[in-house]
Amino acid sequence: MILILSFYEYEQCTDPVIDWLLYYNVKFIKLTQQDLYDKTKIRFDIKNSRFIYDGIDLVKEVNCVYYRRFEDTMNLNLRKGYPLSQVSFELKYELNDLIKYIYYILKDKIWFPSPYKVGIDKLTALNIAESCGLKVPNTIVTNNKDDIIDWIKIHPSAIIKPIRFSGYYVDGEYTYNVYTNSISLDEVEQLDCQQFFPSLIQEKIKKDFEIRTFYLDGQIYASAIFTDDNEYDDIKRHFNSASIKWVPFKFPNSVEEKIRSFMEKISLNTGSIDMMKTVTGEFVFIEVNPVGQFIAPSNRCNYHIEQKIAKWLINHDKK
Repeated sequence: MILILSFYEYEQCTDPVIDWLLYYNVKFIKLTQQDLYDKTKIRFDIKNSRFIYDGIDLVKEVNCVYYRRFEDTMNLNLRKGYPLSQVSFELKYELNDLIKYIYYILKDKIWFPSPYKVGIDKLTALNIAESCGLKVPNTIVTNNKDDIIDWIKIHPSAIIKPIRFSGYYVDGEYTYNVYTNSISLDEVEQLDCQQFFPSLIQEKIKKDFEIRTFYLDGQIYASAIFTDDNEYDDIKRHFNSASIKWVPFKFPNSVEEKIRSFMEKISLNTGSIDMMKTVTGEFVFIEVNPVGQFIAPSNRCNYHIEQKIAKWLINHDKK
């Protein structure tokens, strides 16, 4: 049986895979974080290492796991009269430990990808990518204004981006996102503080085009992304723009081998990789997201990645 760990609501890289599993008429269960405290009867028999979900022993029945953004915000219906903020705080950590136990008790299953490997940070990924022979941008993390000024004088074209991920928050009817942005010497010089929170500053690549690559257990599905305006700092902000063209792309064999070496070294059997081809013809690694979105390149380049993932899960469920 296949186990899917994902959000309770629609998730754009989970539901299309489920559609194919339904089409192929295979057994699967979708488990969400909400199921653990609100939706479905569960029981953990710790002594006998059993995880019973709606009467099914998942440790016994499950062979492979599709891991997609399982950990979510809690929506608790708490009774009035309790210290709600403290109760929510403590229950969050209770749930976190329960989720860790799920990962442990199912550790011998085939995972796509492993929950222990999805937390790789951008900085570590850059170091490992370079050790595998991939080109990477010049990058610093600093908390000092003068340090950035000195660095930008050497690298006049620079960007600032999150160290971890690009999050968002909702304020009333508006949603705000964190994206990659250009940063200039004038902007830094106008800062009214000398010290600040550590920030990631990176050389802005003079690109010919960007390449979004989905990695599936050794198979590489690359998409070149062309724009009318090649100066977008973060192309993800413009994926729906009519000016963007997606084209199936094939890396040179030497670059593909370096990508495979990188993914093997970080122990990931899947992930979305962002790269760029420079105006001088070099391929530069930017980052990898182990649970990144793949629907855009799948649809635009007719890769049918969601079907390929379903087939991968089915094949490994039989092993």
